[in-house]
Amino acid sequence: QPNAPYICGTDVNLLKWKYLDTVTIDVEILPQLPSYGRNQNYDSNVMRVGVMGDEGTVVDMTRYVRLPATERHRLEADRAESGSKIAEVGFDPETGEWYYRTMRPDKVAPNHISTVLGTLLELAENLSTEELRYRMSVPSGKTDSYTKEVRSMQKQLLEHQRRRNKAAAQGGK
Repeated sequence: QPNAPYICGTDVNLLKWKYLDTVTIDVEILPQLPSYGRNQNYDSNVMRVGVMGDEGTVVDMTRYVRLPATERHRLEADRAESGSKIAEVGFDPETGEWYYRTMRPDKVAPNHISTVLGTLLELAENLSTEELRYRMSVPSGKTDSYTKEVRSMQKQLLEHQRRRNKAAAQGGK
């Protein structure tokens, strides 16, 4: 933590980083579309979710945020109990699936679309702890060669595996 007073909102002097499995967004559970408004591709088992747009508009994120049935059922049960319309959901980059974390009765509005897009970008970048630590340890004014170093180490790893496979094949004859 910097030795500075708290700043409400964005603090450009503070790096906020989270482990990827803790990166989440808060979405609003939207009402289902009436049957006359559905198109032929509409799936009634999909939970409609939205986030805040500019000037208080709602951005429908249903197409992009789809919970598996088990997660959706957990969310629906918690929603019935809490009465909340805001849910915290996350994306697991390992499985490629969204998951339900918890209902947010303390919130009256979902995240703004700019926050959601920033979160999705963070997930897409897939920044590991090791990469972050490496990049932060590069002295000021020096070249950050993380990507080059990783490629070099991947080539070494591949060559190591080839030698192991060759040795195993020769030993198995």
